[in-house]
Amino acid sequence: MNLMNKFLLFFPKYLIKLFLIVSFVGIPSFSFSENELGVSTFMYHRFGEDRYPTTSVTKDQFQSHIKYIIENNIDVISLEKIISKLGNNEKFNDKSIAFSVDDAYLSFFEYAWPIFKKYKIPVTLFVSTDIIDSNTAGYMNWSQIKQFIDEGGSIGQHTSTHLHMPLNSKKFVKEDILNSHRSFIKNIGFVPKLFAYPYGETSLAIIELLKDLNISHAFGQHSGVISSYENHYYLPRFSLNKNFGTSDRFEFAVNSFPLQIDQFSPEDMFLKNNKRPLIELTLVDDLNNNELNCYSNPGGNWNSQEIIKISPLKFQIKLEEDFLSGRGKLNCTSKIDDKWHWFGYQFLVK
Repeated sequence: MNLMNKFLLFFPKYLIKLFLIVSFVGIPSFSFSENELGVSTFMYHRFGEDRYPTTSVTKDQFQSHIKYIIENNIDVISLEKIISKLGNNEKFNDKSIAFSVDDAYLSFFEYAWPIFKKYKIPVTLFVSTDIIDSNTAGYMNWSQIKQFIDEGGSIGQHTSTHLHMPLNSKKFVKEDILNSHRSFIKNIGFVPKLFAYPYGETSLAIIELLKDLNISHAFGQHSGVISSYENHYYLPRFSLNKNFGTSDRFEFAVNSFPLQIDQFSPEDMFLKNNKRPLIELTLVDDLNNNELNCYSNPGGNWNSQEIIKISPLKFQIKLEEDFLSGRGKLNCTSKIDDKWHWFGYQFLVK
């Protein structure tokens, strides 16, 4: 896949340039209906590990992210605050962002955590316990994870073995999660409440399993801005790496707003027998004649997809070809009152 097609994973480049022209004078007031301003939540993995560009941001990129939020007084909240507001059915009426880091690579602890800590920026670290138990080179150890917690950091669950959850039996996945619980209790004395899916992959069956295990919320790896209408078990996060961690792209996501969806189908994120699903979404608010654009990666290439307007609130998206096996993604956006609104979704396609 060429660089331009990769970039379409998040948004067309010409629209980012247009957004930068009209919007970077601070986060403006909001007037479209009663929509919420939402929370743009970000996900990192590695920092300054240039051998791994698909999972690492450069140090300069990370520094530019921190500089931007400090200089522009961006409100940063914790993931715990997000799930608290969701649990209390509260609206996200203040524009905020949040930070998370997956997999507990050592570069987070040695480079990024001191910077987060210096500026008192909340961040959640999602930990897969098996690789930590194995004292794997390049990852944090339990002593460092406990130090991170003692210094104000937040921990979340990420399974034991970082498995592809929907591709395994519920029994197997349940035991994997319970193994991680045993390790957490042994090494830090408690089981974290927050959860993030490895690879952002889930299914209705996996969500039911999480409910059985008293896990109330879970984060994916699809782009989008959180509002009170989100599926509590499929919360979006903007993924950041070398290609998608540029200043322009980060600032664009910071200044994006939710495209609030009331209903979405197909309901299951795991597509077992249908590689070209008929996608339908129902908006919370009328777009007031503003255009809706949807991009997806059927066939392995990112392109604009055909949209059929069924009613003022309901739209049908017809994929131009089948999804390939793996992760199929969808990003829909609309510019309303000079503000970009964003909804993303990810399927796992078997």
